[in-house]
Amino acid sequence: MLLSFSIENFRSFREEQTLSMIASNRHPDHAEHTAAIPDDENRALPVAVIYGANGAGKSNLVRAFSFFCGLVTRGVEPKKPINRVSFLLDKESGGKPTEFKVQYVEGTHVFAYGCRISDTMVDAEWLSLLRNGKEISVYERVTRSDGEVTIEAGPVLKDDTWGDHAKALALTKVGVLPNQLFLHAAAKGLREQDQGPVLASALRWFAERVVIIPADSTFGALAHLVAHDEKFTNFAGEFLRRVATGVDRLRVDTSQVEESFLGGFGRGFEQVVRDMPAGEIASFTVPDGTELIVEKTKGTKVQVRTIKSEHLGADGSRVSLPFSEESDGTQRLTHLLPALHAVCQRPGLFMIDEIDRSLHPLLAKGFVREFLKHCAGHGSQLIFTTHETAFLDLDLLRRDEIWFVDKKPAEGATELYSLADYKVRTDLKIDKAYLQGRFEAIPPIETELPNWVRDIMAEINPKGSTTPVTSSEPVKS
Repeated sequence: MLLSFSIENFRSFREEQTLSMIASNRHPDHAEHTAAIPDDENRALPVAVIYGANGAGKSNLVRAFSFFCGLVTRGVEPKKPINRVSFLLDKESGGKPTEFKVQYVEGTHVFAYGCRISDTMVDAEWLSLLRNGKEISVYERVTRSDGEVTIEAGPVLKDDTWGDHAKALALTKVGVLPNQLFLHAAAKGLREQDQGPVLASALRWFAERVVIIPADSTFGALAHLVAHDEKFTNFAGEFLRRVATGVDRLRVDTSQVEESFLGGFGRGFEQVVRDMPAGEIASFTVPDGTELIVEKTKGTKVQVRTIKSEHLGADGSRVSLPFSEESDGTQRLTHLLPALHAVCQRPGLFMIDEIDRSLHPLLAKGFVREFLKHCAGHGSQLIFTTHETAFLDLDLLRRDEIWFVDKKPAEGATELYSLADYKVRTDLKIDKAYLQGRFEAIPPIETELPNWVRDIMAEINPKGSTTPVTSSEPVKS
């Protein structure tokens, strides 16, 4: 479970901003949403929905989290720049480091992990355990200005009571390249059984629990999943029926094609296939969701798996359609279903940018409602950005599960804050208040209208008003 994520000096974030998944004690509603945190009286939230105007920084929050996780899981090639993007709207930020900090739960451990990076090196890195209000160091890394790296092992790696971390301890003495995180080096250089129980647990969260879904992405292994996972296929069919997409179930057709078929995907793809060793079988997913199974024998055998959607005809017969013929909304929803199914099977964190893209508001809301019904309280989490105001519903979400990003024109820097920061009447319609600008985080269109436009609008709708709401309620507490 994610407990908090902090960003400083990355893209539109200048000063440190923190997304907290800790439940507020001031708002006890929807207590069933929350999950226990080991050795802590606080509880964790399952959902965070993030609102804001276009360009305010919603997607940059997703990009920041993805970039940070990528430093751990993928790393940076030796002698290559880290390619961080600092805040660009002032002269000083380019020369300052970027900092990421995260607190999360994996198994019985609560971790605090962070790093400070420049364009070419990791300036600092630290990993600790949080237990009973105390911070116990796993390791701390310092990089000198000349690039020399020192990894100082903490009590967790040195003390056998935390498990056997002998090989991880030896790795601290070997060191790590200036542009790579030690946590990445441990994942790349040590087998999981050699990492030691605490370090392996810290890495497992990044490698196995976190899934980030950009706004324009699809689930690449959808055809494989439909073909091989009956539980998912049944789950997807039942969900698609229940929300009236017209799809009764999904299936996969497999057919043999000529090797020349591969030429349609470019020379680069053909080269990858040619470089495959003899006897190897590999699968590739192309942008339309089609899965190619390539087997290298004396020749090259190619099979194509294509997703089909089955509809029920008026007479009860089944009619198969290519999945690509379904509406954009049905396709988008179907590509989100593996995340929903997986997160309901085991704890995980899914971060989705623009969850409502191509989806009807009720369908997007139904997706979140389904998540809360089956996954809340068990350690699974869903963080998503949206413009859809249907989620501004206190019957669905808690106040501390609703977040806003705003960018002040003068500074151009993103500010991140929660609805829980405001004093809000219990009978206030949150969606209308948001669109009226009471929580900011909306485009300042009305405030920029010329007076002659306001006069025309007043004549057309004399009872209406284009003047922004200026009521002092709600206000930030």
